[in-house]
Amino acid sequence: MGKKLKSFSKRIKIEAEINEINGKILIRKSEYIGWNDSWIPFVDISEGKSIIVVRAELPGVKEEDISIVVYSTKVELRGIKREQNFPYKVKYIRLEREMGFFRRIIFLPTRVTVQGAEAVLENGILTLVLKKISKTKTENIDIKIGKPKE
Repeated sequence: MGKKLKSFSKRIKIEAEINEINGKILIRKSEYIGWNDSWIPFVDISEGKSIIVVRAELPGVKEEDISIVVYSTKVELRGIKREQNFPYKVKYIRLEREMGFFRRIIFLPTRVTVQGAEAVLENGILTLVLKKISKTKTENIDIKIGKPKE
């Protein structure tokens, strides 16, 4: 158990470094394509016997502004958090909330299937439930060796 946890924690550190690099690249890229506000949402990953659960903080993001792509070993979240429109002119004194485009690639601790995946957005938390792929069973099969066909 300790070895699995150690290996997973190494994977998390690598993922954090990748996301940090991606964030820097995205920010540099944003200077050229006009994305002044790019951010990376925080996530929690947990697992049960047959599921992986990913929860992402997406406060103020509308359902129609979120894209979720599930691969066998990772999940990609992307979208946009739009600035609130006011019917009057606003002068900000402090602006700390993240706005604009976001993208996050989340590496999973085990393979998952896209069939039966569920996503719910409630109170600014996106919860994604993914089913693990059951480990394939190996079977012993007798194979007769024949003569090559001419």
